[in-house]
Amino acid sequence: MNIKNLFKGTLCLLLAGAVCDASKAQEVVVSPIPQEIEWSGGKAFCNNVAFKVQGLKDADADAVALLKKNLNIFSKGVKLYIGERGDKAVKKFKALIPEKPEGYYLSVTPEAVVIAGNDEAGTYYGVQTFLQIAASPEVMSVTVTDYPDVATRGMVEGYYGNPYSEEDRKDMFEFFGKQKMNTYIYGPKDDIYHRAKWRVEYPAEQAAKIKEYAAAAKSNKVDFVWAIHPGNDIKWNMTDSLNMIKKLDAMYELGIRTYAVFFDDIWGEGTDATRQAGLLNYITDEFVKKHEDVAPLILCPTQYNKGWTRGDYLDILGTKAYKEIDIMWTGNSVIDMINEGDMTWINNRIKRNAYIWLNYPVNDYCVDHMLMGPTYGNDLNIAPLLAGFTSNPMEYAEASKVSLYSIADYTWNMSDYDANASWQRAMEYLVPVYTDEFRLFCENNIDLGVTGHGLRRQGESPRFNAALEQFKSALSAGDTLKAVQILSANFSKMIVAAETLVNSGEAPRLAAEIEPWCNSMKLLAYKGLSLMNMYKALACKDAEAFVDGYLNYLNYDKQQMAIRSREFPGSIKNPTPVVATTFVVPFIKKGVADLIDEYKKHYTYRLDVFPHRLIENGVYFIKVNGKYLTNEQENVPRTAPQFNAERDMIKPQRQEWSISFDTETERYKIVNVQDNRYLNEYAMFSAGNATNPYESVWHSYKLERNSDGKYSIQNAGRAGNAFWLVSDDGKRILNGSLVNGGNANPEDKDKFVFEIVPVSAK
Repeated sequence: MNIKNLFKGTLCLLLAGAVCDASKAQEVVVSPIPQEIEWSGGKAFCNNVAFKVQGLKDADADAVALLKKNLNIFSKGVKLYIGERGDKAVKKFKALIPEKPEGYYLSVTPEAVVIAGNDEAGTYYGVQTFLQIAASPEVMSVTVTDYPDVATRGMVEGYYGNPYSEEDRKDMFEFFGKQKMNTYIYGPKDDIYHRAKWRVEYPAEQAAKIKEYAAAAKSNKVDFVWAIHPGNDIKWNMTDSLNMIKKLDAMYELGIRTYAVFFDDIWGEGTDATRQAGLLNYITDEFVKKHEDVAPLILCPTQYNKGWTRGDYLDILGTKAYKEIDIMWTGNSVIDMINEGDMTWINNRIKRNAYIWLNYPVNDYCVDHMLMGPTYGNDLNIAPLLAGFTSNPMEYAEASKVSLYSIADYTWNMSDYDANASWQRAMEYLVPVYTDEFRLFCENNIDLGVTGHGLRRQGESPRFNAALEQFKSALSAGDTLKAVQILSANFSKMIVAAETLVNSGEAPRLAAEIEPWCNSMKLLAYKGLSLMNMYKALACKDAEAFVDGYLNYLNYDKQQMAIRSREFPGSIKNPTPVVATTFVVPFIKKGVADLIDEYKKHYTYRLDVFPHRLIENGVYFIKVNGKYLTNEQENVPRTAPQFNAERDMIKPQRQEWSISFDTETERYKIVNVQDNRYLNEYAMFSAGNATNPYESVWHSYKLERNSDGKYSIQNAGRAGNAFWLVSDDGKRILNGSLVNGGNANPEDKDKFVFEIVPVSAK
């Protein structure tokens, strides 16, 4: 907050005795949470006072500029002492300054303000803390002793997707300065001079931008780290080693003083650990050590997570790469949170503390989702095990600040980090007026759905879930209208929140980024309201209103599916946004399907508008060449059914299969009527529902009718996409994953000859 601008035009000196509203006195929650903060409980002065500053000439220039920009500085007023350890202005406070890099001591009393840094960055961060405290209408007396737990804190622009704009980056530097983050690693995968044309210098216009970024970052105490990615086509010879030095020399002229070399996501000869270490050592000797102001290198290895670790690659890096070279790490897998055991394992391998590249909240692998929930899951005791901690964000810079705000909190004071409290403060920081509407949006954009990486986030749609419990209770009591009223109110709030965030004018850059997801949330809520109208119509026995409700649902669904994000010429990715996929979407899908089934039992009006399922819920024979699929070993776990030529007249249900549509996944499950056991992904029987219950992600299937009227059965969800086959002897079903290496083989679909015949037809 620019305190000076609050009182622009005031000509008189506003001294410590100025009148202010004592009822507004409050302890400010400083972010990141300081190591030590002690409030005296008394008023120091109002935030419109003037300050008489001592130490302006010697103190850090960026800190001084920040003070001048935000405070009323005159020849009279509250005394303010500023400087670094050893400066005359703060000499008498030397013993109070924490002897930690970037540490500072801050004291606010009615008599004076002291901002004393252990170094220049510490002074700058002391000013940032003071400005947060001084933004309160009445400034309270306080003492802060503060320093970061993790030396290197920030982000790596390393996602696959549309790179940040110039405005995005420069605004991020300012945000980092306020949140005490000191590192911005520039490594966009789609910057060709970072990757594809790594040997080539930037054209003049782009070089000028890089120079601007380095300067703008530096003024906010942010180190703009430039990364090079040579691994796709590097030649392990002196020519390319010299090409590397030449490129780094050119970047040095643009103001870059810290460099990273990326060998991630490559194959072939570029993955050689010995040669990677040799190159980094060569750069250190021939470039880094020849510049006094260049920091040690940062290496992103090819095997950057435990799941991809093979052979002695990491041991070679640990032994052969100079010890001052930092080595990046994403955890147990590509997408993972970081725990103490993870750090101990990798640090032992690379013989140094790992430098974390946290792949969160990046969404380049789940582009239809915004990841707006709390940042949790990283251990709170690993600061001593870290060389650095950077977050890979979404390509949506403003939206990413919800998580980056918490990353700043976490890396500054790890033991006091509270994920939910930090999340709330982040939302208040970004959208101070319509915070609750923004929180409702964030609550419905937490989980990332099923991906190949396996990370899931808990706690999505809590308000909906609370209302859903009330909805179910009302339905159970037979009060459908009350139930409808409860959830309708919830859906209406989602609509209001979405419209408010888009149209209020608050945080316009953030609003522009999330607008497609806001629109998707609004249309999802309208679909929910349509479902509620269907409930109401069915309760009132109004077939026409039911059909109208369903047609409205289809219309909103069509509109929702037509939404695109970043649909501009040259966009690298333009996904269809989805929201609230963990609870709200499945509830609506299942609710619509279940109500249609119920409607069909009682009405014939406009049945043509409802979808025709490939197979209606019912009991069927599954046959091949006239043979019946038979559960020959009922209630015996981990057995496979067999094909028998004869119809079982003793226990006919052994050959009868309940096939039903799973409305949440829009796939089918197959259950034997005899013992109610489902067929699992291996075309075998489960151990039993008590010990191995049905899970749609593993045990539901896609069905397709072939040209001859017979069916193919294909795994789905986490079970892969292999088709079911018939064994060569014609006696049993084989899972195609056991035959085709786990892959579907669509060319073989005509060979799939399953007959699915209603038992009633016999």
